[in-house]
Amino acid sequence: LVGPTFACLIAEQFRRLRDGDRFFYQNPEIFRPDQLAEIEKVSMSKLLCENLKSFSKAPKDGFAIMRDADTVPCSSLPSRTRVMRREVLDFKWLHSAAYNPTDRVSKSFNIVLLNQSLRSHPIGLSERLNAEKVLQFKIVRTAKRIFQCCRFCSKDSSHLVSWRIKFWTVLAELSGTVIRVRASIFLGRLNINVGYKTAATAATSLTAVAFSVEILRNIGMSKMHFQIQAIPALCLAISFIGLLSHADPITKNFRCISSNCCDQHEWCGFWAGIGECETNKNWMNRNCQISCKKCDDTNTIVNSTTPTPVTESAKAKKVSQPSVSTTKKQTAAPPRQMLRRGHDPLFCAEMLRLNGSERFQEMARNGAIVVFEDATSRRLLSARDMVTNNQMMGCFREQDSSDCNRNLCFHAMYRTLDGTCNNLRNPLVGAAGTTFNRILPAVYEDGIGTPISTRPGSRPSAREATRFLLSSPQLVTSSKGNMLLMPFGQFIVHDISRTSLLPADRCGSCTDIPGRCFPIKVETIDPRFGCVRPPCCLFFTRSSPLCGTGAQSKREQVNENTAFLDGSAIYSSSLPDSLRLKDSKTGMMRFTFFNNHVMPPFNPHTCFGPNNCNANLDVGDNRGTLFLSLIGVHTVFLREHNRIAQQLLTLNPTWSAERIFQETRKIVGAIIQAITYKEYLPKILGIRYNSLMGNYTGYNPNVNPSIINEFTTAAMRFGHAMITEFYERADEHGKSVPNGKIRFDQGVLRPARLLFEGGIEPVMRGHLIMEVKRPQRVTTSVTENMFGSTDLASTNVQRGRDHGLPSYNKYREFCGLKKARTFDDLSNEILDPNLRNNLHQTYKQTDHIDLYVGGLLEDPVIDGLVGPTFACLIAEQFRRLRDGDRFFYQNPEIFRPDQLAEIEKVSMSKLLCDNMKGISKVPKDAFTVMKESEAVSCSSLPSMNLSKWSTR
Repeated sequence: LVGPTFACLIAEQFRRLRDGDRFFYQNPEIFRPDQLAEIEKVSMSKLLCENLKSFSKAPKDGFAIMRDADTVPCSSLPSRTRVMRREVLDFKWLHSAAYNPTDRVSKSFNIVLLNQSLRSHPIGLSERLNAEKVLQFKIVRTAKRIFQCCRFCSKDSSHLVSWRIKFWTVLAELSGTVIRVRASIFLGRLNINVGYKTAATAATSLTAVAFSVEILRNIGMSKMHFQIQAIPALCLAISFIGLLSHADPITKNFRCISSNCCDQHEWCGFWAGIGECETNKNWMNRNCQISCKKCDDTNTIVNSTTPTPVTESAKAKKVSQPSVSTTKKQTAAPPRQMLRRGHDPLFCAEMLRLNGSERFQEMARNGAIVVFEDATSRRLLSARDMVTNNQMMGCFREQDSSDCNRNLCFHAMYRTLDGTCNNLRNPLVGAAGTTFNRILPAVYEDGIGTPISTRPGSRPSAREATRFLLSSPQLVTSSKGNMLLMPFGQFIVHDISRTSLLPADRCGSCTDIPGRCFPIKVETIDPRFGCVRPPCCLFFTRSSPLCGTGAQSKREQVNENTAFLDGSAIYSSSLPDSLRLKDSKTGMMRFTFFNNHVMPPFNPHTCFGPNNCNANLDVGDNRGTLFLSLIGVHTVFLREHNRIAQQLLTLNPTWSAERIFQETRKIVGAIIQAITYKEYLPKILGIRYNSLMGNYTGYNPNVNPSIINEFTTAAMRFGHAMITEFYERADEHGKSVPNGKIRFDQGVLRPARLLFEGGIEPVMRGHLIMEVKRPQRVTTSVTENMFGSTDLASTNVQRGRDHGLPSYNKYREFCGLKKARTFDDLSNEILDPNLRNNLHQTYKQTDHIDLYVGGLLEDPVIDGLVGPTFACLIAEQFRRLRDGDRFFYQNPEIFRPDQLAEIEKVSMSKLLCDNMKGISKVPKDAFTVMKESEAVSCSSLPSMNLSKWSTR
């Protein structure tokens, strides 16, 4: 039917499909000969006969034209013999001369096993051959696959016990002294007499399979009192032989919790479960450290022959070397029970009941400070993995739950990277990869997932709302704060929230694709985005829903980051990503020294000049390079981490790199919290800060700290309205650099401006001398020019509808304001009557006003920057983040009183002094406008005394 070229290509493909498919039906390893003979009888004609009604005749060739002369009755076509899955098989063929398992196995193992018996290598000899190890592990790793193979043979799970016993008895026969002893121990643990001595006297060659199968059959019937058919034993024996031919154990860091503590093979967990950590100590302790629990907080391996650990001082001296199981310098061996305290759930649970000081002292005294989280029991995804899964599934799968009892001593001292087990009662509360919380239930057009405004006339287009109400070229500043408030606010928002979007490849048109694309309608007369041929629109991709929502239940969205204010914008919200960002040998964060500046890590070979630089700075949240000053904030905290880490190492030379990292991360997280609650939020919430936030009374596990959808989708996006068109750069004296202004769009995604134009310092100093823009309108740089083909403010309005946020009026009621029945009822919050009139003309009804629009238009509270509704929602979120975070820095269980006193000394001003070059004076409050007469010297600011963290 095809020409020679297509025939060639088609044949090439199907030949590859045949020869490269291990399950190709003619492969003798897939079906028994009698089964294959039955399959060969199958024809398309017979298939039609058996599966079509009123089909009594068919052509002998099912693909030939049916003619009366060539048709045959269906009954004359060959049929398959129906064979039951659990038929009793005859084992006699195993004894036949034609079947010689030794030949097959010898070929599989080549020279290694040829004419070699394991009986000659008794257990315990250090000089045992490498071939013996290979064979042992090839034998042992077949177990799980054999159990799976034989599972279908059992009517109930109790039979699986017998399969395990049978397996170990077969291994005793097949594998010589070493495995026989292990099998004996295993069977002894089960406390079952299976006639092992009889089996142990059998020949040890691999030809004993048939004999072993017969023994197993007898054992199973007489000793175990199970009515066992023969097929499990046959399955077991055949699987054993077939799987012996697999490759040698691969030892290439299958799973690691640090650079020096790994399981080198995928079967380490299974081998540990069957006792190999004790019976094969030397190999297992080198290659299966996690499963054998040989990782201690010194980041070394406990010696396999003695309980003496390598000291942290020894570790510090050998920081560049791989972990080893022996060392010349060792401390006196502590009591054996001390080595287990860090993994003793009862002891660790008791530690959690103590206050911070007592807990630290008791855990240190008992050697129970655990600096590695055992995350082997759950799925760990990097940010890239999350994106990939989201693209493949079209939804976001929620984080797996965590068994906090596995790591109680770790959880007593440190946060997990992904936020799990902060709340020990509800491990997923606030964790990365969990749903956003809500103040009010979601509102969708269809009650499930269709956004409001899809019905004509229900609400104005998001672009209309922006163009007529939000967008303004007028610059109105506030003397209450400086421009540093903008990037710092962006930094903490990126720390606590990130929303996944669905793949945008199908949203490149004005077509509304339900559940995926929700384009923003644009009028043809729009001066910026209008078009000649309608429909006109701005492309918009919806947020990814939580898998299982949006069809039968209301659509919900997922937070990729941890909810906690924990520095995840620096360290990331996943363990795999953090390993990329930190230096596992020193506990410091990786960095790149470029043009005499310490910057977040990037490949310097991609940067050849200011106009030829593709630097991709690697930080914990990949939005960190959106703007120059945001890069500056990231860089300041990276430098602060490394500054603290260096001091801690000097104070505690015996600490491991991981201990340095965890303690520093804990301190930096506390610094971020202290600055946020003491300096940043009072500038935003103004005079209402204390009344809205209330006093801190300690950790409350009943408070849900998860990020509120209304907060991340509307209220905290007020920061976009703080963006101004031009930004100053200042010199070392705090003076504006002539011709040094940067237009906003020239600083977006342009790290080269920092790398080749003086680093972060000129930009950050410039922010100190600029008054902050009042966030009641959005600059045209954002609504018209920022990203070329979209409008950030319209995107914010549309995102609120995408997420099902109720109207602005509903949140007024929640926040204790009067429900607006007319637009004049808004006069206390929106003072300008012209603005209220425009609002009326655009929205028609007060109940239709979008939360982002209404909240942004409110006049700010006294001494604050946002209106009362946004102030209420922001305070609600940060109060929950404070009260529901077990690691909040003021919780007395986290830091000792003397340590907390040092953290309270920290200020944003001191942080800038310590981590920026060429800065000798700063405003005492880093978020107020710097005036020369009020600036203070860096040396006059209090410093944190890190000696309080010394253990010497």
